[in-house]
Amino acid sequence: MPHPAPDPQGHPEGGRAEARPAPHAGGGPPPLFAVLGHPVGHSLSPAMHEAGFAATGRRGRYVPCEVRPERLPAALAGLAALGFAGCNCTVPLKEEACRLATSRSAATLRAGSANTLAFGPDGDVRAATTDGPGLLAALRAEAGWRPAGRIALVLGAGGAARAVAAALADGGARAVVVCNRTAARARAVAEALGSPVRASEGTPEDPRAPELARADLVVNCTSVGMDGAASPLAREALAALAPGTLVADAVYTPREETPLLAAARGLGLPCMGGLPMLAWQAALAWEVWFGEQGPAPLFLAAARAALAAGRRA
Repeated sequence: MPHPAPDPQGHPEGGRAEARPAPHAGGGPPPLFAVLGHPVGHSLSPAMHEAGFAATGRRGRYVPCEVRPERLPAALAGLAALGFAGCNCTVPLKEEACRLATSRSAATLRAGSANTLAFGPDGDVRAATTDGPGLLAALRAEAGWRPAGRIALVLGAGGAARAVAAALADGGARAVVVCNRTAARARAVAEALGSPVRASEGTPEDPRAPELARADLVVNCTSVGMDGAASPLAREALAALAPGTLVADAVYTPREETPLLAAARGLGLPCMGGLPMLAWQAALAWEVWFGEQGPAPLFLAAARAALAAGRRA
């Protein structure tokens, strides 16, 4: 399976993590990392990172922590006080994590969303976003797809959607259309990111046919599908997509084949599930924490094994 070629500094195309603390080394207890979210029980991040530590010999431990949004400031202060080296943030914490950080990468500032934090010994909390770059790296590795000159339809307007829309735009997309059930939030994302990002005239429940017909990529960045039953797009909307349009879903539980992807495959459309994006954002998070890219293929294999085993650590 091909993987994104690194640039001269070792970053995959479209995937650059700007916060780069020194790698952890030496004796003492291993550095601690966590994934924060609400809910967090579905996360496969602990399985990926623990597998990475075991396979590479890099010292570290990674644990899940259930954190409600209103408790995020206290949670981050507690992690820093306990000596954690970093954490990931998942829904619904990404935008607040960006606001609470003391320093942010340029991509994080642009996206207004952070999924990776690094704690410095001086109390500094450095924020980065690896969601968007992770998606671009996964699209290239799994489907040979690049955004330059393409039109993308992004479903959702939360932290992951903002990061994905920004990465697609910065990767040279001709147009990035943000479609959200609350139209005002889609407009806010488009206004924050600027051209070529714009808000859809419709919602995921009632998307406009011209937008669907012109799209080269549809990526679901909502949580719809985590129940294993619902799809963010009706079959009629999927049928309006041009042949060859790639359908990607950030959702990967309770199974990798979400209702959206099952319907798209039934129409003969190429698809990519959420696990490759998850694996690549984790690989780029290692770059933030350790100064080197993590083993994305190993992370992907560990995530698939954990999902198949029914582990929801």
